[in-house]
Formats: sequence, structure tokens, C-alpha cells
Amino acid sequence: MLGFHRRTRSLIPVKELGKYDKVPTYEEELYVEEQEESYHSSEAEDRSRGRQLMLVYLVFLAEAIMASSLQPQLQMLLSSSDYCGNLSTSYLRSILDCAYAFGGTTGLFWGYLADRMGRRRVTLLGLWSMFICCLSGGFATSLAGCAIFRFFAGMVSSTIVCTSLTMIGDLSTTAEGRAKDVARLPLISLCGSLGPLMQGMVSESLQAYGMVWERFPTLGSELACSTALFAIALTASVFLRETLPQQSSGDNMDCEKAAFLTRDSADTNITLVDIASPPKIIKIAQFLQAPSFVVLLSSFCLLSLHAATFDVLLPHLGQSNTEHAGMGIPCEWLGTIVSVVRGIAGLAIAFAVPHVMQKYGLVKLYRSVSLLFPAVYVVTPLLAVLATSCAALGPVVSICSILIKHTLTNGAMVCFALLVLNTTPDAFSAGTAVGMLQIASLFKAFAVAVSGTSYYFSDDLSVQATNLALWSCLAMFGLVGAGLAWFVRERPSVEMDWPSEVLRWEMCFDADAEKKGVEEDLESLMGED
Repeated sequence: MLGFHRRTRSLIPVKELGKYDKVPTYEEELYVEEQEESYHSSEAEDRSRGRQLMLVYLVFLAEAIMASSLQPQLQMLLSSSDYCGNLSTSYLRSILDCAYAFGGTTGLFWGYLADRMGRRRVTLLGLWSMFICCLSGGFATSLAGCAIFRFFAGMVSSTIVCTSLTMIGDLSTTAEGRAKDVARLPLISLCGSLGPLMQGMVSESLQAYGMVWERFPTLGSELACSTALFAIALTASVFLRETLPQQSSGDNMDCEKAAFLTRDSADTNITLVDIASPPKIIKIAQFLQAPSFVVLLSSFCLLSLHAATFDVLLPHLGQSNTEHAGMGIPCEWLGTIVSVVRGIAGLAIAFAVPHVMQKYGLVKLYRSVSLLFPAVYVVTPLLAVLATSCAALGPVVSICSILIKHTLTNGAMVCFALLVLNTTPDAFSAGTAVGMLQIASLFKAFAVAVSGTSYYFSDDLSVQATNLALWSCLAMFGLVGAGLAWFVRERPSVEMDWPSEVLRWEMCFDADAEKKGVEEDLESLMGED
């Protein structure tokens, strides 16, 4: 084909060439109409995707409301004098958090179902189960009853954690858009923490009437929680759509691909794959055999361990004096300070993480955040002790450390969610991968061991020695997690992580056959000349 062109002279005058370049009016109108139709269709798809994303955020808000309903139960189990700042409070809080975290481990099963039944069915099942569980939890009057209902609450709310993150991955079209969508989740989680304020207002107004409200102190607050969950579940039942991609059928197969892929492979050097067959869903055992996924999951488990331990011990460490390696924050102000700090951290993450990730990369950001955790756990008590000369400086240092810790924790959670969504090769295994994140809930439950040990030895050790031991445990967990973060990869590799039979090749060609065909064409052209 190369080097056999003939030069021909055009008989059209140069002045008249312009009229021959014009496209006929009919064809031009058709082209404009096609462009307008494609623009309107893409615009309609973007609006529909935006509405579904708002519904996913609303569903995630329901889980945040359910998780924050712990405070009224603690206020019932503890007196007003014991609610603030001692190890007994931290121990009871850790027991209820432990029950909720143990229930969350069932997310492995819900993620598996989301890949087979669909995201919408599992989401609606979880929402209505959360409504029933929250309504029933108002009749618990003892520690054992509250722990049992917290276990079931964690079990059903883990469905929302799995499906909401998976649906965000399904609805996102680009990596930048996915990062922005996931980065908003910490801010939405903060909105769920406003639930206890509403629950407290309803409970105080109902206590004046006596009767059944005195027999079941948490019934009023749980009614407020269940009302919000009922509204969200009803809205999702009407408007939420399925985001799991439909399996491609043989009717929509490209004829040219089908002609090639159905040939006998005896004359080719490649293995032919039938594109009409759906991709195989990656099994849980195959996830556990992927080295990159195991390292990623181990790093997140340690992150969950020291982050949950810090949250459980915060009422005790925050109330302790700075001279005893505490934070020196009054317990009456601690809840308000944490809410404000979480709001600032959520806004910072929503705006900063997508830009930092785009500039420096996802893995580098995750490693840097993991490395800062042990530094915060070491520097905070040291600065608090050094600031004992100034009474106002100690709480300021402690508030700054809480802000940094929440920013790092939520930022690491966002990075990890994006890394997990990058791990799966297709949407048909994304639910299983996200469900395996709930294994980290088991390590969150281990926070009860740290608080329980400190509670056991609190009578034999001084407050300063106990606090320093707690900070040392947090620093050790953070240091091990930072070490594992350096082995995390952004994307898995074929054969080393995923076997080739679970992947789907939608486009392939025989390079040898194509090269041979080009050579035959050249020989035939040379023979004709």
C-alpha cells in the first residue's frame, strides 16, 4: 500500500473549490440533531445520577443516626455524676460499642448478597430492619438488653455501610468524581450525630408524662430515631433505583467480535474468550489469596483499632488533668467540642482530599496520613505536660490534637474506601470487597480489651501511669499500622492477585494473524504492479 500512489491533476478551478467543500443542508441538519440528542441524553443521565447519589447520601445518613443512638442508652445506665470522665464510663461505652462492632462483621455476608441480589434489595432490607431494631431497642432497661439490641443494630446497619459505598462506586464515572463523592461521607456522618440531640429533646418532654416513659427511659429517644429511619426507608423504597450493571446478553453482541471470537482457535496463538458470558464473581477465598488486598485490609484493621480505642478512651483522657498526661477538657464541653471539630474536619476533607489526591496520588496520601497517627499520640501528652504552667494552653493543645486526629482518621477512611473500590476489576465483585471491610469491625471491638485492662488496673496504678500506658498503646498500634501502609499498592495485578479466569476481556486481536495479513496484501499489490 505504501509508495504506489499516482499524482493526478484536478480540473476544478481554484476559485470554485469552496463550493465543493460545503456539506449538503440535509446532512448538516441531521448532524446537528444527533449532536443535540446526544447532549440532552447525557444531560438527563447526569441529572438522574445526581438524584440517585443524593438518595445514597440519605441512606448513609440513616446508618449514622443508628450508630449515634448510643448516648441515650449510656445516660440511662449511668448516673449524671458517673457519666463524665472515669474509666467505668469508658468501660461501659466500650461494651456497647463492642456489641455494635461485632454485629457489623456480618457486612461480609451483606456485601456478598449485594453482588447477587442487587444493591437496592439489600439496602431496603437493611433500612426496614434498622427501623424495627431501633423501635425495639427502646424497651431495653439493662446493660445486657442494650448490648443485645446494639448487636442487632450493628448487624443490620452494616448493610447500609456496604451498599452505600458500593453504589457510590457504581454511580461515579471518573476517578476524580468518585473521590469527591466519597470525601463527602464524613460530613454526612456528622449530620447523623445530631440525632442524639433530637432524641434527648423528645425524651425530656415525654418524661414529664410518666406512665410507660418512666418504665422504659429510652423509649422516647428510640421513637425519635425510628421516625427518622422510617421516613428515610420510605423515601428509598419509592425513589432508589438499582445501580448494579445488568449482565450483557448475546443479542447486543458486536457481530464482528462474535465472528472472531467464535472461530476455531487452532490457527491462532491466543486463547479466545466468549464476551457474551458474564464475568465470574470473585469469591471471598480469592480475595483472601490476593496479597495486595490482604495487606490493604490488615492496614485498615490496625487503623480501625487505634482510632476506635481513642474514641472510647476520649471521655476519660479528656477529663483528666494535663499534669496526669490528660487533656484537661471539662466533660460538659467535650461533646460540643468533638462535634465542632468533626464538622471542621469533614469540611476540610470534602474540599482538600480530592485535590491532594489528584496532585500527589492516592497511595502517597494514605501512607503520609498513616505515618502521622503515631506522631499525634506521642506529641499530644508531651505538649499537654509542658503546657501545665499555663492553664489555658493545655486545653487548646488538646483540642488541636483532637482536630488533627479526626481529620487524619476520616481522611484515611476516605483513602481506604477509594483503594478498595480500585481493587475490584468489575462492579460484580465490588460488594464482596466492600463487605470484607467489615472484618475491621472485629478489631474495633478489641477496643474493649484496652479499656477493660485499664479499668482493671486503675486501682493499683496512678492516673498518670494509666494515661501514659494508654497513650503508649495508641502509639504502638499507630506505628504498626504506618509500617503496613508502606506495602499498600493502589491497584492489584493480574495473575499475582487475580487469576485470569475471573477477568473479562472485551476486546482482543491476533497480532500474528494481522501481521501476516498485511504482508499478504503488500505482496498482492506488488504483484499487480
